[in-house]
Amino acid sequence: MSNKFQIVFSDVDGTLLNKNRELSSATIFQIRKLTQQNIPFVMVSARMPAGMIHLYREVPMNNPAICYNGALILKSIEAGISTANILFSATIGYSMAKSIFSICHKFNLHFSLYSNNQWFASKNDEWRLREENNTKVKATIYSNMEYKISALENDQQHIHKLMVMGESMLIDALHNHLTSQFAGKINIYRSKDTHIEITPARINKATGCLNLLNHLNLKPEQAIAFGDNFNDTEMLQTVTIGVAMGNAPVEVKEKAHMVAQANTDDGVAKTLESIFKFA
Repeated sequence: MSNKFQIVFSDVDGTLLNKNRELSSATIFQIRKLTQQNIPFVMVSARMPAGMIHLYREVPMNNPAICYNGALILKSIEAGISTANILFSATIGYSMAKSIFSICHKFNLHFSLYSNNQWFASKNDEWRLREENNTKVKATIYSNMEYKISALENDQQHIHKLMVMGESMLIDALHNHLTSQFAGKINIYRSKDTHIEITPARINKATGCLNLLNHLNLKPEQAIAFGDNFNDTEMLQTVTIGVAMGNAPVEVKEKAHMVAQANTDDGVAKTLESIFKFA
């Protein structure tokens, strides 16, 4: 059974990482076995490349990375942001980014903007600190975010993701406002009750996986994917074996082909071991 699988995709937070937001030794061990068989293990995340590279290095492996839920795909995580290394890049419109920032500013919410491998934050606050701790990446603070967006436009630098953080009631109100005003023009995803993540329209983890499969001359039938949240469902349904984690919501489990144990119980490692049964 295992020979037909040539690539493994995995979400990061809530799927691959344990409760300490780390790769367990069992997970590293199973990914290394895949690497020895020349089967790429590819992380598919809302994170930026800098928020994933330390995880790749722990294995170690130098594989492609699908960042910002599919808005940026790197052929190699180590080769950085160069034209030759960017397989795919989609942008959020600059005027759209300014409109969303001005709404967030009125709500007094934290606004973060991600471009390539850079993270620009509107406030030096507890939200920034929490995100830095979670992703092991440092933000650059820009109090004049509109000026920064204009500078990115002048340089034709893509805006891959926006993130808004704040108290859940305010995030509720903002989410309703954004979905009514910008439906179909951007992807609006509530990753936590205190977080909204915004990526370009018509881009998701499934489109990211398909773009990479095409580049590698592989088919969805040759792929396995792991995920735990609503933004993973398209990816889980695109491949032959879409595995939902034990900690995933019921709706996500219903759309998957299989359910693994929870991320806190090495669900990815145990499933890989049972599917591949390496000698």
